Amino acid sequence: MLRSLDIRGYRSLREFRLRPGRVTVITGQNGVGKSNFYRALALLQRMADGRLAEAIALEGGMPSLMWAGRRRKDEPHRVRWELEHEDFTFEMECGLPAIAPGAPPQFMTKFRTDPDIKMETLRFGGEKGRLMAKRKGPAVELRTPDGKMEHSPLPFHAPESMLSEVRDGLRFPALTATREILLGWRFYHQFRTDPDSSMRRPRVGAWSSVLAHDGSNLAANLQSIREAGYAEIIDKTVEEAFPGADWRCVDDNGGFQLQLRRPDLKRWLDAAELSDGTLRFFCLAAALRTPKPPPLLVLNEPETSLHPGLLSPLADLIAKVPKETQIIIVTHSQALADAISEKCDAKVIELIHHEDETRRAEEGGAKRAWTFEG
Repeated sequence: MLRSLDIRGYRSLREFRLRPGRVTVITGQNGVGKSNFYRALALLQRMADGRLAEAIALEGGMPSLMWAGRRRKDEPHRVRWELEHEDFTFEMECGLPAIAPGAPPQFMTKFRTDPDIKMETLRFGGEKGRLMAKRKGPAVELRTPDGKMEHSPLPFHAPESMLSEVRDGLRFPALTATREILLGWRFYHQFRTDPDSSMRRPRVGAWSSVLAHDGSNLAANLQSIREAGYAEIIDKTVEEAFPGADWRCVDDNGGFQLQLRRPDLKRWLDAAELSDGTLRFFCLAAALRTPKPPPLLVLNEPETSLHPGLLSPLADLIAKVPKETQIIIVTHSQALADAISEKCDAKVIELIHHEDETRRAEEGGAKRAWTFEG
């Protein structure tokens, strides 16, 4: 369970702290930094899978990532994450590659917008747990099975985290366990529903217990959920969302595609005929009713393309997610936030924009807020 998250220097998240609950809803007007929070959280997973530099490049490189407002004299030009999980705490700080005065050209990197990791620490056993690994620049120390700290003999790539670089799970199980926890998180932002989307065409299916990030395996995933015996809640939700309609995932020719049949129609509607909102609603249902629940599920703007009448069935799905899964929903929709709060014990956090900085609404115009909310 994620207990707290401290993000500093990432775009509008100058000094942003959050204690999520089991179900957390992040709301706020356009432009207050909700998407920045989602992206900053998702980057933690990229640290674990060795794609941090690639992910940052897609966002425009480190200069585009960093807080662009005025700084205090003691405020570094860096981005920092501090994550407290029930099992571990992890800190990482990165900035731009340093330029050594007078350095020969052959020693100057051309990857000037890559992240240069300045420090990392990993403790197991909570905030005051035992130090298991630490990094300062390229120097990495790891705790061995006999309890001693030793320098790693492995080569390290400056733009990537020690979480992805250290792969000896027998000697350094704490790093392996942390990496696996982060890799188990799931993020859903955009489901591709355009006319060329693969979910709109029949395809060969394979057992899929987890929905792809873009929804491309929707039909196979739904059929896997059905055959695993988890379709009852989806059936009830579909009946509430589309009264009298039936759904299936395999057409008469054996092709895997979502099909819907309404009471007043004499044939099944193919996936190519369904609305964007209908496809996205089924994607959300599949993500929330997976037979393989993740430790953390993050949905960004799940209300996109949904009719207001679908928000209550969606909230009902969220409320029925197994307790072992922590959920964070980032949404523009106050109606969705209210519906979720009515159906489960959700922590609703409103974000505001104050002098180009993202803050929680209760912080208001305070000069600086350093304490977590209760």
